[in-house]
Amino acid sequence: MLKLNAVLLNTYKTDEFVNKESGITTPPKNKFQLLVEKQMKNGSIKKELIDLSVNNEVYIRNKDSINKKIEVDVSYFGNCTFFGI
Repeated sequence: MLKLNAVLLNTYKTDEFVNKESGITTPPKNKFQLLVEKQMKNGSIKKELIDLSVNNEVYIRNKDSINKKIEVDVSYFGNCTFFGI
């Protein structure tokens, strides 16, 4: 498990999604918009905005921490695309 430390800029919920072919409905997801600092090879710092899906427990625990640094347990898939766990 990885820990992501970042500044929480915003929280939002996605819309419910209905698959047109199967009719299966995917419920809305809780999302965080996080500002992360990534150290470059030359030593400079690059700031990146990432959107992260999080479960209800993580959302409730951190939703009032806007503009504060938070720590979120994450995992990744593909080319290091983070998602909350």
